[in-house]
Amino acid sequence: MPELTYRADSALLSGLNQPLQDLLVRAAALAQGQQATLWLVGGVVRDLLLDQPIEHDLDLMVEGDAVAFARLLAADLEGTVSAAHLAFGTATVILKKVQAGSAVFPLALDLARTRVEQYPQPAALPVVQPAGIDQDLRRRDFSINAMALSVQTVDGHLAPTTLLDPFGGRQDLAAGHMRVLHNASFDDDPTRILRGLRLAARLGFHLEPHTQTLLATALARRRLEATSPDRIRTELCLALAEPQPEEVLRLADAWSVTPHICVPLHWTATLATRCVRARAGETTSLHPLHYAGLLTYDLTAEERNHLAVRYRLPGDAVRLLRELDALQAIRDQLTRNLRNSELDHLLRPFGVVALEVVRVAEPPPIPAVITHYLVQLRPVTQLLDGHALRRLGIPPGPQLGQILRELRAARLDNLVATRADEESWAMQLWQKIRDAE
Repeated sequence: MPELTYRADSALLSGLNQPLQDLLVRAAALAQGQQATLWLVGGVVRDLLLDQPIEHDLDLMVEGDAVAFARLLAADLEGTVSAAHLAFGTATVILKKVQAGSAVFPLALDLARTRVEQYPQPAALPVVQPAGIDQDLRRRDFSINAMALSVQTVDGHLAPTTLLDPFGGRQDLAAGHMRVLHNASFDDDPTRILRGLRLAARLGFHLEPHTQTLLATALARRRLEATSPDRIRTELCLALAEPQPEEVLRLADAWSVTPHICVPLHWTATLATRCVRARAGETTSLHPLHYAGLLTYDLTAEERNHLAVRYRLPGDAVRLLRELDALQAIRDQLTRNLRNSELDHLLRPFGVVALEVVRVAEPPPIPAVITHYLVQLRPVTQLLDGHALRRLGIPPGPQLGQILRELRAARLDNLVATRADEESWAMQLWQKIRDAE
C-alpha cells in the first residue's frame, strides 16, 4: 500500500512535474481573467497526497462555463477540444506536444463544470445542474477521490493552495480505506463498484465496514445487472488497462462481484501465474487484449461468445476471443513433429496477440513451438514477390497466389536459399501447373 506523503498542503502542487505546473499556471491565469475558479480534483489530488508520479491526464473542475473555458484554453495552448458535452458541462482539451526535458508526450486535460447530480432512478444517467465545488465533491464516489486543490496564479507562479477535504479523504488514505460518501452511492451509480475494485487493487486498499454493507445490499438488489452494458464494458476495459488486472479479478471474487458481471469467470492461482509469466516473459509490450485473453482463457467458446455479445465488445476483442477458440481446437496438433511449413500453415491465420496468449497459457511443449514460430518463421519472407513472378512470365491469377504460398513453404523448409533458387523453383512449379491443365 502506498504511504501518505507529509508534504504540506500548500506545497502539494509542487509534486507535479514542471511542464504540468507550467500548464496550470497558464490555465489559472486564463481562468482568473474570465472570473472563473479552477480546481484540481479527484485522482490527481489523491496521487499527490500519496506522492505518486503524475504522468497521466488531469481532471480540472471549473466554477463557471467549462466548455467555453475549454475552447479558450485550447486556443491558448495550441490544443484541440474534443468530447464537448454542453448538457453535462464537460470537455477535453488535447495537447499533442507537451515538453518534459528531452521527452515530448501527449496530454489530455478533462474539464467539467462544478455541478450536482440527481438520479431519476437507480443505475440511470444523472440529471446535472451547476453548483459550487463543495456540492460537487458530494456527488463523487469515494472519500479519497473527493478532495480538491484550488489552482491560482500569483506573479506568474502557482499560488500556495489549501486542500479541500470535506469527507476525510486524507484520513482514509492513511488508513487504506475505501469509503463511499452516502448510503445511496452504489444504487445511484453501480459502476462505482467497478471503479472501487480497480482503485483498491491498484493501491492495496480495502472497503471500510459500512461500505462493505452497502456493497452487499447493492449486489443483492442486482444493481449491476440493471446498469447499461456499455457502461460496464467501459469499466471492464479500464480494468484490463490496470498494471495487474488479475488482482482486480481476485478482489471482484472476494467482494462477490464477479457473478454479476460474468458467472463463469473467476480468479485462480493458475490464472494469476499466467499473468505474472506474461509480464516477465518474451512479450515485450503487454496490451489490455493480452490480459483479456489470459483472464478468459479457461472459459468455453460459448461462454466467451456470451461475454462478447452481452457487452458488445469491440471488434479487436471479439476477434481475439474467436481466435482463442480456434487455437484451442488445434492445440493437440501443435505437439506433433511438424515441418516448418506445416506449422506456418496452422498458425499464420492468427494474430500475434492470440498466439502470445496461448504461448503463456499452455504447458510445454506448446510455448516453445509458438516461440519458434513467432521468432523464426513468421518474419520470413521469400525473395520473390508477385511483381517478380510476373516479370518471369507468370500471369496474375489464382496460380500466381498458389506459387507464392508454395514458395514461402519451400523457403521455410530450406528447399530454396537464394534468389536464383526461388526463380528456378517457381518456374518449375509453373511448368507443372501448366502441364496439369
